[in-house]
Order: sequence, then structure tokens, then C-alpha cells
Amino acid sequence: MACWYEMTSIRISPFCELVRWVLEREGIAYKEACHAPILHIPFTKLAGGGVRVPVVRTPDAVLETQAVLEYIDARTRNGDQLYPVDPDQRSEVNKLVPFFLDELAIAVRLYAYANVLPNARVAGGLMTVRAPWWERILVRTFYPIQAWALRKRLGITPASTEDARKKILSSFEDLSARLRSRQRYLTGDQLTAADLTFAAVTAPVTLPPEYGAPLPRFSDLPEPMQATVRTVRSSSAGQLALRLYQDHRRPLYRAEDSAPSAGERWNDRVRRWVERLQGAPRLLRVIGGLRRCFATLTVPFTKQVLVLRHCDVIEVLTRDQDFTIAEINAPRINRVGGAFILAMDRSTEYDREAAALRSVMKPETDLEQIRQIVQRTARLLIKAARPNGRLDVAGGYSRVVVARVLAEYFGVPGPSEHILMQWMRSLFWDIFRNPKDEALVRRAADFSAVELRDYLNQLIASRRKRAFSDDLLTRLVRAKSLDDDGVRRNIMGVIVGTMDNTVTATVNAIDELLSRPEVLRKATEAATAGDADGLLHYCYEALRFRPPLPGLLRYSRRGRTLKSCATIPADVEVVPLTISAMFDPKAFPRAKEFRVDRDIKQYLYFGYGMHACLGRLINGVLIPELIGTLLRELDFRRAAGRDGRVAYEGPFPDRLVIEF
Repeated sequence: MACWYEMTSIRISPFCELVRWVLEREGIAYKEACHAPILHIPFTKLAGGGVRVPVVRTPDAVLETQAVLEYIDARTRNGDQLYPVDPDQRSEVNKLVPFFLDELAIAVRLYAYANVLPNARVAGGLMTVRAPWWERILVRTFYPIQAWALRKRLGITPASTEDARKKILSSFEDLSARLRSRQRYLTGDQLTAADLTFAAVTAPVTLPPEYGAPLPRFSDLPEPMQATVRTVRSSSAGQLALRLYQDHRRPLYRAEDSAPSAGERWNDRVRRWVERLQGAPRLLRVIGGLRRCFATLTVPFTKQVLVLRHCDVIEVLTRDQDFTIAEINAPRINRVGGAFILAMDRSTEYDREAAALRSVMKPETDLEQIRQIVQRTARLLIKAARPNGRLDVAGGYSRVVVARVLAEYFGVPGPSEHILMQWMRSLFWDIFRNPKDEALVRRAADFSAVELRDYLNQLIASRRKRAFSDDLLTRLVRAKSLDDDGVRRNIMGVIVGTMDNTVTATVNAIDELLSRPEVLRKATEAATAGDADGLLHYCYEALRFRPPLPGLLRYSRRGRTLKSCATIPADVEVVPLTISAMFDPKAFPRAKEFRVDRDIKQYLYFGYGMHACLGRLINGVLIPELIGTLLRELDFRRAAGRDGRVAYEGPFPDRLVIEF
């Protein structure tokens, strides 16, 4: 299943609301386990935290409230950060956030509980929102004990309640005084972590309708608290808090809508595990070993033929008019994005659109630009990971780096990085890795397709009006060789084909190197010495053992006999098993050995023939740079236990944690 962020929370807690807000703003998929106050403590401790909520488990860290904000911000692209780049503004935000969390929030919490706890009906219902059924029964049955425990834990007395009220009013007065005329936010004209923190932690006394959990109705509050609420809401700071909720709380996109693993049940997980097992490289290498006796194998109970020998695989991929691709890819590609060259057989349309794409690529300068993007982003992510000493090289590293390449080189940043990642995964999954037309995958892909099409149409229209950058999308727009629909179809096809294929290849190569310590040491030496060609050979040889796609799919339009005398009947799916071909000793001598003296052009995991991966030159930079930067910057090892093994979302590596 997907390695989403996991939050242990009390649903009504402003601290949990703040974290939910930040996660949803970034489009980060998360799962929330809600509990009642006091009863939450065993669960936060089990999650790796203390007694405070929330406790958030990311793929490579366990964090509480302020640490979550800093963790996400350190990994967020320029322009989307909540902590300003300007040193003076950042210093101001760094002072305000701890004040709001450690002082103002504590006063608000004490004051709100002190006023609401006497109303068992209201307080009992709010405390158990989304909590397990047995917690709801316990709170309802033993409410007086629950209320006593909370008063004891929070130190609620008449004197402390009055002190909290004064603290709240004085804080709102001070913040109102600092807000200049026409100032949009607390520190100027940029939304920051200080604004979100202030709005979230004061919500129990401002009562914004957009709050992410039920709040007590104004009429349910005792008269003294009603007076306090009126006072803070009428202040300039109170108006800012309400406006922040109105303008920024509702997310434009929900990660769950585009996640194929959202809503999956145990049987879905079992089916996906079985599918991964059937496509496991080790098993397919064993099957490929049958090439000594059989050139092809027919898969039982299917109309599918596996091609095992290297010469036959090359022949199938070369004879593109006999073994076609439209029957395989066109239905799904046309449904989600419209015609693209990976769904076209040899034709005038294919030649025209492939030429349009190739004409805007400039390998002599583009590859160096991509190299710089990868190195810069990889180093930033490694720097952000150093305090924890752990890094998820799948979702927290490779996917983020490739997303920055899509933004800066391809020109498609997405509404947020995480939403872009989820769009790419659900679309690639449905188009290329969903042979059984699984309903959850199709649902997520259909949603992503609509959102991505609308987003790209707006992006293309804006580039037509004003285009200052030199990214791939802008070049396509300027070239005028394709209309707007053609530009959208092609850029959509290119980026969908880039993201998860590259990430899968990178994670597979890292995993293979980690399983071979001596090879990893030599690869590190090559990376440290700046031997780019040597490092490329290490990466590509590792991928021979664990390719991103162990086989391709073609359709046999008419019965053909291959050079090896193997006969393939008409109207069947043909699987040129590239992993078998790359272990054929006739093409790869001493195939079972890890050797870095092989010809790079021999490797087949990026395809062959007219439908060879359009971005194979880009991958020749992306993959070794992603791995090489890790090798140069860190002395790393596989994390202990489950974290150090690849975890999957469907067919895709979703987490692999290293320690350093």
C-alpha cells in the first residue's frame, strides 16, 4: 500500500488542524487516526511520539507540530515555502511560530476547555469526532471522569482561566497593533507559517466556518466566552484569522481523489502483491532461463506469448508493422489524454508528432540543464535530511527531484509538487500497468486526466500570451508545429512517461547496489572521482538485474515466424521479455555476473526500435546523477527492518529508507 503520511490526532485539536492544513495545502496524501483526549496517549506513544498531538509519521521521520512545518518547508520548491527566504522575515516568522504554539495556543486550549467542559453533550461529542466506537462509549459513560482528568492535566482553575482570557485578549491587541494599513499578512504580503499557525491555534475563539473539524456553535458557549469571541473576532487580528481561513483553508485538490490506493481493501492489496510477485525480476529471470529449450512460451489461460531470446526480442521490436502497439496502448492513452506517439503505429501522424517533439529538444544544452537541476535539488533534499540521518530515496528523494525536472525543464510545475506526482502515478499506472482494468486505478486516472488536461490548457494559454522561459512546453508553443490540443497531448504524454519510469529505475538500481556492498563501494569510488561514464555503467548494469519494466507489450496482427524459427500466431499479445533477452548469454556473455564493461547500447529496459523511450538520453543523465549525488554526499546504508526494504504502491517503489 502507499506510504502516506500517518497522523495520530485529536480531531478537534488546533495543533492537528494546523498540520492538516499544511499537508492539504501541499497536496500530501495522509491518513489520520483520531482519538479522544487522554485516551490518545497510548497511541501517540506507539506512533513514536510523546503525549502531545499530533504525531506524524513520514516515510523517514516521526515529527510533532512545529517539526512537521519545518520538515515539509525544507523539502518544498521555491515559491511555495511557508518560511520566507528573506532573512529578516524568516527571523520574524521563527519568533512568531513558537510564541503561537507554546503560549497563545496553550492559553486558547485551556480557556476553550474550561468553558466547554461543563456542557457534557457538546464537549463529549466534539472530543470523540472520528474516534473509535469504544472510545465514544467510554467518554459518554465516564464523562465526569474524563472532564476531571482534562481539568487536572491542563491545570484548569478559575484563576488560570482568567489568566488565559487576558493572555488571549492582549495577544490579539498586540497583533492588531502590528498590522499596518492594507497589510495582507502578519509579516507583510506573503503567506507564511506564522499566518497559518495563528489562524489554526486561535480557531476555538474565532470559530471560522472552514475549520477542518466540528467546533462548538456560538450559541453553545457560555456568555463570558461569547463576549470574548465577539471581542477577538472584531479586532484586526481576528479579522485576519477569519480571512486566512476563508481564502486559504479549502484545498483546490485532494490527494485522495487521484490516488489509486485510496479506498483499497485487503483483497486489493493481496491482488497487487500477487501481481508484483508474478512480475518479480528474479522469477522472470528463471522463466527466461527456459530460452535454452524454448524460444517462446504461451502463458496458460491467456492469449499471450512470451518471447525469450535476445535475437527474437530485437526482431519483434524492430518489425513494428507486424507487431504493433496501437491495440495495446491506444484505448487507454486516448481515453485519458488523447492521441500520443506511444499509442501510434507507423504513420504520417506518428512521423509529424514525433518530429515536433524531437525538434524542440536540444541535447547539447538540455542534458547539462537537467544535470544542474538534479544536483541542486538532490543536495537540498540531502541537506534537509541530515538532522534526522535518514532519507526515503523513493518518495522523498527521487520523485521530488524528477518533479523539479518536470517543472523547470519540461515546464509543468503542477498546482503543487505532490499533486503533480500523484497525477503522474495514477495516469502511468492506468495506461501501462493496469492490464486487468482495475476499478480503483481507472477511477484515479480518470480524475487525474480531467484535472491535468484543464491545468495544461490554462498553462498553454498563458504561455501563448507571455512566454519568457525556455522550457520544453514553451518551445512547443513557440514552434507552432502543433495546435494547442497537440501541444497538450504531447507534453502530457511525455511527462506521464517520465516520472514513475525514472523513479522506479532509480530506486531499483539503488536497491540492487545496496544488495552488493562491493559493487556499491566501487560505484562510490567512480562517483567521487567524477567518472560519469563509469557510474553510468554501474547504474545500467544494476538495472539489468532489476529493470523498471521487465517486458514490453506488442500485438501480433498476423502470424509470423521469427529468425529462430519460433512461430507467433496472429491476434495474440506478444511480450518481448527484455529481462530474459538481457540474460541471454549469446548477447550478454557471462550473463549472471555483474559486469560494467558491457556496451550501454545493448541494454533494453528503455525499449528498442521506433518506440524506444523518447527520454532515454535524459534518463542517461537523470538516473546516474540521482544516484551519484547520493554516493558523493553520503556514506549511507540500508535502514534496519522494514524501512530498509522497498515498499510499494501497486507496482511502484514508494519507499526505501537509507541511514547515514
